[in-house]
Amino acid sequence: MDIVLILKILLLSFIQGISEFFPISSSGHLVIFQKILNFNSIPLIYDIFFHIGTLLSVVIFFFSDIKELVTNFYKKENFNFIVLILIASIPTALIGLFFRKPLEGLFDKPGLVGYFLLLTALILILSKYFRVKKMNIYLTALLIGTFQGIAIIPGISRSGFTISAGLILSMGFLFSFRFSFLLSIPAILGALLLEISKIPFETTQIFYLLMGTVFSAVFGFAALVLLKKIILKDKFHYFAYYCIVAGIFALIFIR
Repeated sequence: MDIVLILKILLLSFIQGISEFFPISSSGHLVIFQKILNFNSIPLIYDIFFHIGTLLSVVIFFFSDIKELVTNFYKKENFNFIVLILIASIPTALIGLFFRKPLEGLFDKPGLVGYFLLLTALILILSKYFRVKKMNIYLTALLIGTFQGIAIIPGISRSGFTISAGLILSMGFLFSFRFSFLLSIPAILGALLLEISKIPFETTQIFYLLMGTVFSAVFGFAALVLLKKIILKDKFHYFAYYCIVAGIFALIFIR
């Protein structure tokens, strides 16, 4: 049993589980920590299983919502919500298909993470102080889906951008929180299906991969519980201050 590898998995799964849902960019933090702690030796397959773990935490946390949408999809409210999810998934999918490679190429330029963390901070601050009069709900879904697609960029928080978009577009705290994370399910599934078949892994890695999955799921679930409380207390924008500090740190120390 490789104790050093287990410690690396524990730390990176904690970073993934917490930063995937807190609006501080999981991809940006993984880039930063892998750079400063020289964790590049961990194969990319681990990152995929970390994402499987956080996907599981979303499914568990929103299980009753998912069950209601699936079993009673014919009800007007549920059907309309599903349609909004599908509409929002369109720009996310298009961005992923046509711009994924150049955007993911930014992972090779860790110095840029700081700028994108500062952009995330700006969006979070706007979510507190700026509101747009309610527009067409379908256009709103398209905009939120576009924000989700852009979050491929390391340093841009998916939850930060999508929840902030919902708040700025006057959709309210609960709707923005619920819609953001239910929308993440098809996005994460799609990304996993595209990537997992391309990356080989050895059977000897299974124990460590499952460990990373479980750790990420546990940390992710805890983050969702805490984040919901923070949003309902209208303190979502507080994460902007952390992103500012992290962004400045990245600009100074990460090259």
